Amino acid sequence: MTILDVYLEAVPEPIGKLSAARDGTMSFAYTTNAIPHPVSMSMPIREEPYGDVATRGFFSNLLFENEMRDQVMQRHGIAERDIVGLLFHLGADCPGAISCVPEGAPPGKRPGRLEVDYGALDGSPVLAGTLSAVTDPLPVGGSLAEIMASLRDHRRLPPQTEDPSPLAGVQGKIALTRLPDGRLGLPMPGSGAPTTHILKVPRAAAMTSVLREHLATRLMAQAQAHPVAETCVLGEGDLQGLLVARFDRRLDGTEVHRVHQEDFCQALGFGHWLKYERNGGEGRAFTASAIGHLLDATRVPAMARQAFFEITLVNLVLGNSDNHAKNHALLYTASKPELAPAYDIDPVLLDDVTHEMSFRIGDARVADDITGEDLDRFLKALGARSFGKPQQRRATSIIKTLLEAADALPRPAGKGLCDVIRQQAYHVSGNLGLGLDVAEFDAVPVNRP
Repeated sequence: MTILDVYLEAVPEPIGKLSAARDGTMSFAYTTNAIPHPVSMSMPIREEPYGDVATRGFFSNLLFENEMRDQVMQRHGIAERDIVGLLFHLGADCPGAISCVPEGAPPGKRPGRLEVDYGALDGSPVLAGTLSAVTDPLPVGGSLAEIMASLRDHRRLPPQTEDPSPLAGVQGKIALTRLPDGRLGLPMPGSGAPTTHILKVPRAAAMTSVLREHLATRLMAQAQAHPVAETCVLGEGDLQGLLVARFDRRLDGTEVHRVHQEDFCQALGFGHWLKYERNGGEGRAFTASAIGHLLDATRVPAMARQAFFEITLVNLVLGNSDNHAKNHALLYTASKPELAPAYDIDPVLLDDVTHEMSFRIGDARVADDITGEDLDRFLKALGARSFGKPQQRRATSIIKTLLEAADALPRPAGKGLCDVIRQQAYHVSGNLGLGLDVAEFDAVPVNRP
């Protein structure tokens, strides 16, 4: 049997044991109730251990998908389903505030001291205190440019660069830290220090996605009231990356602390393959009612429900049908979680993919099929008030804001996103009876399931 100690950064002693039996089944047991919150909404604090399904649903989502994981699997003969075996080698710095280390080992994570735990990257630009203050792409050079080029061309870091915090997702990524002088840096090897930002670099053929996600993210922040992840663009031409400020980090003077988070897959106890409603089954699917169950357990459920409705509406108009369960999260700053800032806002309507929504809205599976009745059923499933006059007025205001912002997008780079917004606003406004005037647009194909 393999046993790992599970730590929360804020707690000096292990808060639980993660085990794998010889037959491959997993279990997790809390070893104390003196913790600020459970590791997951799907695993409340209790004496009885959790079995394979619940344990695998949370801990499998801590792992990333990149070359380092593949190398570890090959080097140690670990099967893909051996989550505990993978975390034995890769669990010292998981997302949020969790670390999983061999039984008896010290915690993999601790707060980072900006003065001593990081080294600046050659070629880094000087960043403003908040990324929202950055208006134009920032130049890069030196070792930072080398890292970005390797992520673009090979989907991995250069051989001499240690990955400070392996990250999930399909794009090439590296976690970085903004230093007191504004430059980006990396944690010193073995420091266990946290990072503050994530840099995503696409393949050369998808380089235009950097600016479009950045623009879409800023439109999300402009159109609705809930916090949104801050972004800016690094580099230009065929070497660009999207820099994202981490919301699971807290700066206390010169110390960087981790804040616990979990995505909706983890909170529901689902493996990553259930991140779309269409992949689920009866009682285990990413549905509106399942989302409502999570929002009910937040610190202020009414605010969380309204925020999720508005984020969903903006995503619809932006053409982001990929807002799946791993692209929504809960943030634990107290005993009860709150809805994390919106993130990974990508207008995939511009891509040649199937544009079925990640979860149904009423009976609708595609955004331009949504009626007022569908939206009413969706809101009720969330536990929110129905799509009456107040919500209609709010929807109208949000869509008007997006249409005005679309007109101001830079050309030619923002032309495609502008067309998406106008097309989606035309359908949504018409189907909901909002009566908005929408300027002409070039049609964007919608690939239906």
